[in-house]
Amino acid sequence: MVTQDFNKIIRAESFKLRKQKTSYIVPVAVMLLGILLFVVLEFTTRRNWIGVPSGHFVAASVISWIGNVMMLLVVLMTSFIVSQEFALGTIKSTLVRPVTRGQWYTAKVFTAAVSLSVLFLCVVVVVVALAAVRLGLTDLTEKNYVVHTARSLTFRLVLSVGLTVFALWAVTVFVALVAGVFNHPGGAIAAALGAGVLMVVLGAFPAARPFLLTTYMSAPWEQMVAMSKGLPLPYEWGQLVWRTLAGAGAWMVLGFVVGQHLIRKKEITS
Repeated sequence: MVTQDFNKIIRAESFKLRKQKTSYIVPVAVMLLGILLFVVLEFTTRRNWIGVPSGHFVAASVISWIGNVMMLLVVLMTSFIVSQEFALGTIKSTLVRPVTRGQWYTAKVFTAAVSLSVLFLCVVVVVVALAAVRLGLTDLTEKNYVVHTARSLTFRLVLSVGLTVFALWAVTVFVALVAGVFNHPGGAIAAALGAGVLMVVLGAFPAARPFLLTTYMSAPWEQMVAMSKGLPLPYEWGQLVWRTLAGAGAWMVLGFVVGQHLIRKKEITS
């Protein structure tokens, strides 16, 4: 249940984010990266070096790359939001106001997840707009045969974005759990990146992929890129949706419950 504590912390975190220069530099940098990736992919597809000169293919490919960047940003931002107060020692004054630990932790996770989701969606809007203007969001055809209609491709593109945002929240919750273990952002970042590298390595084994959080960030775009090229799909779309919701949802619920328990029991020594 939303309480006064929760709202206070959300307002405080929003104020801190607005005062930080990185809150403006990072979105601009990610936006420019998305535009640069679009320009490069448009150039290569028009010359038939890679993929197909289709707005859906280029948009899906660019967003797939941006998804990887977003996972890195999740690690950095969430680690600082959760761990920094322990490192600075301000956690003591925060909790004696009084603010319940559960509400404090929930508000921190919520702030990180919403901020990162908004950034991701802003980049998606720009990339899709560029794709529509430069290449067109048209039917995928093979000679005179329509492989996929523009409506079907666009709907699946939007669906992939929605699944990625859901997975992004799961990643944020997991990183917040890791950050709650440490009293300094550096340790949290190192541990979260290490866990990410381990998941990437384990992703090489098909039996392990359904259990990895990284799978739910990448699978929608593997599916969308394949569809936009007219290739056989790795999954049925219905199967992809329920797997992502169930898998990422399990990570999210378990991570949040464990994180809440950890924060409530955590000893504050600094």
